[in-house]
Amino acid sequence: MSSHDDKRRKLLGRLNRQLAYTAPLLALVAGGAVLHASAGDDTAVADVSSPSDASLMLASNHAEGAAEAQGEAEGEAEGEAEGEAEGEAEGEAEGGGSAAVARPDGYSPAYSETGDNPREMLARGEALYYDTSLSSNGLACASCHGSDGQDMGYNPTFEQPFPHQVAMAANQFGMSDVHADEMVQICMVAPMAAEPLEWGSEALTSLAAYMVEVQKRVAGEPHDL
Repeated sequence: MSSHDDKRRKLLGRLNRQLAYTAPLLALVAGGAVLHASAGDDTAVADVSSPSDASLMLASNHAEGAAEAQGEAEGEAEGEAEGEAEGEAEGEAEGGGSAAVARPDGYSPAYSETGDNPREMLARGEALYYDTSLSSNGLACASCHGSDGQDMGYNPTFEQPFPHQVAMAANQFGMSDVHADEMVQICMVAPMAAEPLEWGSEALTSLAAYMVEVQKRVAGEPHDL
C-alpha cells in the first residue's frame, strides 16, 4: 500500500470515529435530552427550545465535521500523489532512464562505426552538426563541441573508438559505454533539451557517421572530414 493511501485510510478512520461519537448524541436528543457537543467543550447544556432544535444543531455539526475530515483526507492524498509524481518526473530528468537514448533491442544501424561511410552521409551529418533547429533552446552540436575543426568539450575517453565511455551517459543515464548514435541521442535529450531522433532516421544515421569521423580527428587518426 502506498503512503498516501495509508494516510487516506487513517483520516477516513478518524471520520468513522466522529460518526460513532455523534450517533449516540443524536439518539439522546431524539429521546428528549437537549445536550450538544461544541468545539472546544466536551458537553454543554444547549440553549435550544426543543429536542428537534438540538437534533438539527447536532446534525449540522456532524455534517460540517464530516465534510472537513473528508476534504482533509482527499486534499492530503492528492497532495502526496502530486508530490510523488513530481519526484518521479524530477528523477527521470536527472537521469537513470536510458530507454530513450539506448539502442532498441534488435536495432541495426545504417552507418559503420569503423568509418568508410558515404561522403553524402557525412555531408548531411556535418550540416546537422551546426543545425540549431534540432534543439529547443537554440543549441547545436557545435555550440558545445566547436566548429570548423576546432574540437572542444570532449573528455579523454572520446579518443577511444566507439563504443566508449561518456561521462554524461554514465552520470545521467547509467550507461557504461555508448555507440556514436547513442551519444547523439544523449546530446539531443540533455544539453539540447529536445526529443531523441527517430532510430534509423537519416538525421540520426548521418550525425552518428559524422561523429565517428570527429572521434578519429580528436584522436589524431586519419579521418574523412
